[in-house]
Amino acid sequence: MTTRLRLMRAQRLLKVQEQMRNLAERDLADTRAKAAKVETDRAAMLATLAGETMHGLFLDAAARRLRALAGEATELAATAVRQTATVQARGLAEKRAERQAEGLVRLRAHEREQADMLEQLDLMVARAGTRQD
Repeated sequence: MTTRLRLMRAQRLLKVQEQMRNLAERDLADTRAKAAKVETDRAAMLATLAGETMHGLFLDAAARRLRALAGEATELAATAVRQTATVQARGLAEKRAERQAEGLVRLRAHEREQADMLEQLDLMVARAGTRQD
């Protein structure tokens, strides 16, 4: 496989890695926004409970809602931790692909430079051959 083809593949891989990292970052941002909303809801519920005297069914309903919000907050926190690890892994994969593409760009430039020098050398040899005749 030629260096040009390897470079094209590496550049396509780099674009895919970037898209995957962007998606992972978006998912993490969505999870963090949901967690912030749950915390806001929880704070509002606690403020309501602290400000009013509730009895019976209302108090039970509020307690159930607080437990549900606490469970949801725990799940979202665990999800955020997993997604943070995914974002980091995607970022590292993108960096690896970027380094690979940069190396291939340098290699391609070196190969072109060598080809140009060989062409110049061939022209010099051809000129020297025609002068001796």
